Amino acid sequence: MRTSWIRWAVGAALMAGTVLAAPVNFTGTFTSDGDLALFNLTLATNGPINVNTFSYGGSASPLVASGNFAPSLGLYDLLTGSLVQNDFTGGIAIGPDCSPSGTKDPVTGFCEDAHLSFSATAGNYLLVLAVQPNNPPGQLGDLFLLAPGTNFSPGPFADPGDPTGTTLRNGDWFIQIDLNGTAALASAVPEPATGGLLAAGMALVALWKRTRKS
Repeated sequence: MRTSWIRWAVGAALMAGTVLAAPVNFTGTFTSDGDLALFNLTLATNGPINVNTFSYGGSASPLVASGNFAPSLGLYDLLTGSLVQNDFTGGIAIGPDCSPSGTKDPVTGFCEDAHLSFSATAGNYLLVLAVQPNNPPGQLGDLFLLAPGTNFSPGPFADPGDPTGTTLRNGDWFIQIDLNGTAALASAVPEPATGGLLAAGMALVALWKRTRKS
């Protein structure tokens, strides 16, 4: 069963923001292939959005252990609801390293971490972290392949670097967001069935639509 996730985007937009003057790291743990982590980005001026995950292959700086799921990233423009950039490597071994970012997993030798680098205009954006191949769809109102709490077979967190598809990895994630001091950010992983949050979110969407018409 698939699920619409516009309410998740609204929930993230309700959180309080903090100005980012330097790269900021966020960590968490998923329990299923259908889980999502959302980050609402508000750029006050035109500027870059640079995002890296260090979960699959790990990292020496920042220090992150390898052995976690293969991540997928999607960046949405909240004005249009369109996906403006995404990245999922899909099991590719890239040269001696994982340029432009990331580290090869010491066991599989694959590069599965995700990277985004986008020159954005001022406005509101939503960054989504998901589990491959539950990749972000083309529009905010579109459906993911999986509902939260569900898994691909034989999941959760089957390793795309294993041709047999039987190796399962961990659910921990690590993401670094660098906005070069041009934005405020709010992050959340809202519960999709939280009625109060959903009602507040729908009110925010209605206000946003009225503002666009005026």
